[in-house]
Amino acid sequence: MRILLENFRKYSLLAEEEFLVEGRIDDTKTRYPGLAKKREELDGESLLDVLIDADPSGNQKYLMNAARILQSTIENAEQQQGYEPFYGKEWPEDAGDNIYSPWGQAKNIAVLLPKFHSLQSFIRDDDVKFKDMGNIKTYANLHGVVTGAENVKTAKAAAKEKEAAYRKDAHDNSEVIDDNDHQLVIRPLSAEASCYFGKSTKWCISATRSQNYFDNYTSDGKSFYFLLAKRKDVESTWKKIAMVVDRDGTIDEYYDSEDDSMSHRNFRDAIRQIMIGAKVSDEMASMEESEPFDKEIILDGLKEWKGINDFDFDPEDEDNIRGLVGMFGDFIVEDYISGLHSMAADNTRDNPAGTPEEDYEEALISTQGAWNHIDVTLSFPSETGAENPYWESNLYLDVEGFVLNTAASQGYQLVPAAMEGEMEDELYRAVDIALNEVNIWPEEIDQDKWGSSPGTEFRIRVQDGGGSLESFEQFLVEQSEYDRDFTADFHDHLITQLEDEGVIIHPEKEEAKKEAERQQTKDAEYWPDPEEKKKQLELPLQEHRICLKIVKSR
Repeated sequence: MRILLENFRKYSLLAEEEFLVEGRIDDTKTRYPGLAKKREELDGESLLDVLIDADPSGNQKYLMNAARILQSTIENAEQQQGYEPFYGKEWPEDAGDNIYSPWGQAKNIAVLLPKFHSLQSFIRDDDVKFKDMGNIKTYANLHGVVTGAENVKTAKAAAKEKEAAYRKDAHDNSEVIDDNDHQLVIRPLSAEASCYFGKSTKWCISATRSQNYFDNYTSDGKSFYFLLAKRKDVESTWKKIAMVVDRDGTIDEYYDSEDDSMSHRNFRDAIRQIMIGAKVSDEMASMEESEPFDKEIILDGLKEWKGINDFDFDPEDEDNIRGLVGMFGDFIVEDYISGLHSMAADNTRDNPAGTPEEDYEEALISTQGAWNHIDVTLSFPSETGAENPYWESNLYLDVEGFVLNTAASQGYQLVPAAMEGEMEDELYRAVDIALNEVNIWPEEIDQDKWGSSPGTEFRIRVQDGGGSLESFEQFLVEQSEYDRDFTADFHDHLITQLEDEGVIIHPEKEEAKKEAERQQTKDAEYWPDPEEKKKQLELPLQEHRICLKIVKSR
């Protein structure tokens, strides 16, 4: 009997559905008889049959509105084409290829109906009213609604794909340190991972709309461990806590999700709440503050903790309850915190924060052979004990060698005083000014005053710095510029400055200078040509005897 009733019910529902479909088709045929006309160009089908076959609803719920849109569209097209209504005067035989023909418009609407049906959840914003097809007046309107929904779907799929890639990248660039009953402990290894796991916090290392400082802090040796609470009944500011660890494994600080620094006691209260929930933790806090508290809530919250209830105590004795709360805090909570510290410290020491040293070394190796004069040295915290990698660039200059190999070809030579160590200040000034002339402003100029040629050898520290890999790469670019400037014009400027300081002389220039000065004297009036004067002075002196007769006056 039960089976008979079920079959009858199914038959009744099926019959009801069939009656509904037939009724909708008949109503549409009655209202639009021209669309229901069988047509040879459609192999004996009508334009209405095209819409009936395309309706995806299963009960022809779109048929009447689709027919209305088709009728309106055909009439508009015929007015534009100059034809009478198609059911009065036939379109030409070649109109089958015309998208504006009745059957062309019918096929166009038929293509949109399944899309309109499947995209209902993506029809949004200003188009929401068009979820009801009765509000769609024209084919253009229908096409616009479908296109808009497709765009929304595409954008949503792209956003979903982007989110999936973002999530994958965050997990690939992070490390799960611990996954226990209370918290997921994550160490982000990139700014992107920090942003992902730090969502909904105000941490500057997880900022997406303002400057993100993750790379800045990690380059300074700071490691971050995100403590993500698993319980729901935890204060919102404690659901995510950032623990900051120094390079040596020392716990530096804690921050709640509001980016407020937490004291150890505050952190301990947060961990206790994360372990047993806000309700029980709040009662414990009231008890500790000598405020009214519900001992039943506390005792019920402590039941799950092994060892706590092994002690013989009187549940009616408040001192006993206080002892249990103290024991829970001093042993279980503190032991858990100690475990967090140990894991973070070990992990930090095994994998210090910041860019791997190999990345710095590879950046430096890539510059080998690119410079003619600049020399860069790179030191790491493991060597120096500093917080960041340190680098500096140097130039080495031997003025004596420069004069002998370069300036001498132009006729210059060092003055004896320079070789005897009596012109150290003049040498220093000449080198410093020559460097400035090519836009090199040294951090330090170290002058060797005790070598075989006192004061003529220099170690020039051009630039130094420390920090992130990005800063180091920028530093290397700048050294290329310094090397180019040093090569291009420095030698000419150095010769000029050495000559101005009197460190080098040009004998021919000196003679010319002396002659120019002589030409301003009386001597030049008698001997315009110094060579002629020299020849005359080299001739032997000739003496003439002159006899003078002296007459005595009277």
